[in-house]
Amino acid sequence: MRTTSLPDRIGTSPDFVSFTMSNIDFIHDRETFTLFWQRARECAEKLAVIPASDLLHFDSSNIGTQIFRDLIRGIANFKGTGEFAVIVLNPDPFSYFHFHFGKYPGFIVKAYHSDEDLFEILAQDPADSPADAIGFYSEQYVVLPVSSEWFICADRAWGGGTGFLTGPPDVMTFARESFAFYENPDQRSGPA
Repeated sequence: MRTTSLPDRIGTSPDFVSFTMSNIDFIHDRETFTLFWQRARECAEKLAVIPASDLLHFDSSNIGTQIFRDLIRGIANFKGTGEFAVIVLNPDPFSYFHFHFGKYPGFIVKAYHSDEDLFEILAQDPADSPADAIGFYSEQYVVLPVSSEWFICADRAWGGGTGFLTGPPDVMTFARESFAFYENPDQRSGPA
């Protein structure tokens, strides 16, 4: 009969894993942030060449709602590993956020993080400045999976605050069935 040590048994217990995992935190490593930031910028630039009919439109402030966070998590699980990153493009992450707070305005959500963890990081005070919480101060943000082809880009300056989701057809169908997007306008007010 094989015996396992207590650390072996505890380490594989789902309850232990959820108990010991840390909450979501800001990205502190410049190299990691820069890789995600470059991908996020590329995604934002792609919007200029994607036909409006291939985008799903939403209010950029929806990131603060549970149903929208459920959509993001749902897509990440449907098409990928369940992991995604939220990266702020504006205000400038380097000269503003990192300069003032010593960390970067982005975070990675792992499959094991709870909905509460996600809400908390969006509302988290980065350092004695509650107004700079990502969920409130970010003018332009991108949500992108760690490994997949869909992305969400939103800007509070576009038409009073518009966001766009794009991805492969199966992701778009899944999203349409999961969330009440705006109808795609004839002319979008986003980047063109």
